[in-house]
Order: sequence, then structure tokens, then C-alpha cells
Amino acid sequence: MNRYAHSFLISFLIYTVFIFSALFMLRDIQKHKINSETIVKMAIINPQEESVQKQVAKAEPKEEKVQEKPKDEPIQKIETTKPSVVSKTVPIKQAEVAKKEKEKSDSKQLISQKSYVSTQAEKDQFISDLKNKIKQNKYYPEVARNRGQEGVVKVSFCVNSDGSVSDIVCSGEYSVLNSAAKNAVAKTFPVKVPANVIATRLQLSVVLNYNLD
Repeated sequence: MNRYAHSFLISFLIYTVFIFSALFMLRDIQKHKINSETIVKMAIINPQEESVQKQVAKAEPKEEKVQEKPKDEPIQKIETTKPSVVSKTVPIKQAEVAKKEKEKSDSKQLISQKSYVSTQAEKDQFISDLKNKIKQNKYYPEVARNRGQEGVVKVSFCVNSDGSVSDIVCSGEYSVLNSAAKNAVAKTFPVKVPANVIATRLQLSVVLNYNLD
């Protein structure tokens, strides 16, 4: 009895080992099939992906060219316009500066001319008033009247900047009339001299007529 039981156990173990080995082999065959199917699918899919990548690669340079053109064009426009703006603005500024300088020089000349004209007018008016005042101070000496002396006396003198008189010289035929003319000039001074009329001295002369009525 023990002999049969022992042989049964041995045969059972052999069958179980065979069955397990068969199951492992079937599982390996199924894995191999799955791997082969995935490889085939990848081989089918990869050509499509490569074609898609090629299309994308072909399309990308076109987009880059389209983007590069608008970038280059504004730079060229800016470079060409800058020199023209500078060349236009520089002459305009120079012309404006020259115009302003000319206006300043013209205004200075006008001011100097106006000041000269006003000074000359004041000087002429001063001389005229001075001569009229000397003539008003003129008198006819009684000695000359009694003697019947008459004539013209020219009086030269210098007017100083402080309004005083100096260097009075009379040239006439009669000394009495010369003395009277000199006194008429001396009696007129001192006078008020306007500004800028006399720098240091002003040489003048006046003619006094002595006539018997």
C-alpha cells in the first residue's frame, strides 16, 4: 500500500510541474505577441509622426521669414530718416541764431543812432539858448554912444563841463565895445549843462552887433 502511495505522489508532482511549465510558456508567448503588436503599431505611427514633423519643419522657416521682414524694415526707415532730420534742423537753428544776432545788432545801432540824435539835438538847443542869453545880456556903453562908436564884435570862449566859462577873447574895432561884449558873456555864466553835451570843454563863438539908432 505504501508503495502505491509513493508512486502516486511522484506522478502527481511530475504532472504539476509540467502544468506550471506549460502555463509559463503560454504567458511568455502572449507577452511576445503583445510586444510584436506594439512594435508594428509604432512602426505604423512613426512614419506619420515623421511626416508631420517634416511639415512643421517646412512651415517654420516660412513663419520666421515673415517675422524677420517687418523687423528689418522699420530699422532701415529709422536709419534713413534720422540724417534728414538732423540736416534740416541744423540749418534752421543756424538761421534763427543769425537772425537773432542781426536783430540785436540792428537794435543796438538804432539805439546808438537815437541816442546820438537826441544828444546832438540837446547840444544844438543848448548852444542856441546860450547865444540868445548872451545877446540878452548885451548892453551899449554910454561912452561909445557919446563917441558915436558902433560896429561888430566877435567873441570866442570855452564852456566847461561844469557850466563855467573861460578863455573869453573879443575881436572888435573899439576897446569899449570889446569890453562890453566880454562882460555880456561873463554875465551869462555859470549855466546848467545837460548830460552828455560837453565832455570836457566846448569851444563857441558869438557875434554881437552894436548899432546906433
